[in-house]
Amino acid sequence: MDMARIFGLPAALLIVAVVANRLSRWTRVPDIIVLLLIGIGLGPILHWVQPSHLHDMARILGMLALILILFEGGLELRLKEAVRYSPGGMLLALVSFGVTVALVAAVGRFTLHLSWFDGALLGSVLGSTSAAVVLPAIQQIDAPDAIKITLTLESSLGEIIAVLTVGTLMGLQSDAPVVEGLVTGFGHHVFIDVALGIAVGAAWSRIFPLVADQQFSNALNLGTVLGVFAVGRLAGGSGLLAELIFGLTLANMPRTLSMARQGQRMLAFHSELTFLVRSFFFLLGMMAQFVGKAYVLPIIGILAGIVLARWLAVRATSWSIRDISKADTELLVLMFPRGLITAVLALQVMAVKGQQFFYLPAMAFTVVVFTNIFVVAAAVRSKKRSDGIVAQPVEAPPAEPETVS
Repeated sequence: MDMARIFGLPAALLIVAVVANRLSRWTRVPDIIVLLLIGIGLGPILHWVQPSHLHDMARILGMLALILILFEGGLELRLKEAVRYSPGGMLLALVSFGVTVALVAAVGRFTLHLSWFDGALLGSVLGSTSAAVVLPAIQQIDAPDAIKITLTLESSLGEIIAVLTVGTLMGLQSDAPVVEGLVTGFGHHVFIDVALGIAVGAAWSRIFPLVADQQFSNALNLGTVLGVFAVGRLAGGSGLLAELIFGLTLANMPRTLSMARQGQRMLAFHSELTFLVRSFFFLLGMMAQFVGKAYVLPIIGILAGIVLARWLAVRATSWSIRDISKADTELLVLMFPRGLITAVLALQVMAVKGQQFFYLPAMAFTVVVFTNIFVVAAAVRSKKRSDGIVAQPVEAPPAEPETVS
């Protein structure tokens, strides 16, 4: 790659990211969706970009975006609210993922003639809601705090469940005890990530105020954030949940007024950085592939199964989510986008399983694009709802009857 492409691509990404953000303010559609659509226009539609040149960059930039988005999401959570809404968010994540895996596995069994084991692997790849999409999107959608916190917890946990499940299934033989392996592995990942996030968060809350006023303190903080992910992976965890817990711990440690101001500076810095790396959705759009005619029937069945699974999961768990109305439940049904993890897991499964799953990356990208359309629908419905509340006239008091003299 020559120097013009090396520096030209980041320049284009940053400019497009700013343009998408301005368009999102006008259309009320989240900027990540605008970036995805622009990328699809330049890649699969106009063929101005060769996707094969972008795989490595998109994978690295996407993981960086996910790390920063989860850390920022943790910084914006308050422990009292997180505890209040965590049962509903965790239950929704587990039920939504489980029902999706079951329905997609059934579709794969009867349309692609897969074994139930391989069908479960297919469902696990496509079953996770994306935190990298949900967290930025809910910041730009008018929604109650109950919905935002529930979706933050659900999507963060969902991606971890997907990574763990796919890794476990690929490491097991078809006759191995799958449930026992999943439960053991999941508990191991969660314990490592939670312990690491709390320990580093408690320590960093005491260290950072000592260096916050010095030069390059934000760079040091960024290095700590990346280090938490690296240590979590090396210790056998996912590293992703550790980032959310790290941010949550930092945000809820006792602090003075000076520490509160330093925390605001930290959040502002990471918000700017997260906005920049959010441009990976532009790359994801340019890399998008769509299934061929031979797989139209299976993908229709899979998409229908994903939509049905989401509806069933929300209906089955809405009792456990506090402080939500019927309109809020509709928003929960619409917010089930797939993103980076879905695409990455599809490529990993194809690399391990070979030609048996050669169609999986195209299916994954089709699911990513399709499910993000519902995020646009959620943004539009949320906008109409908020506009209706603002525009609703205040009823005048009834006029007193005239007296006849």
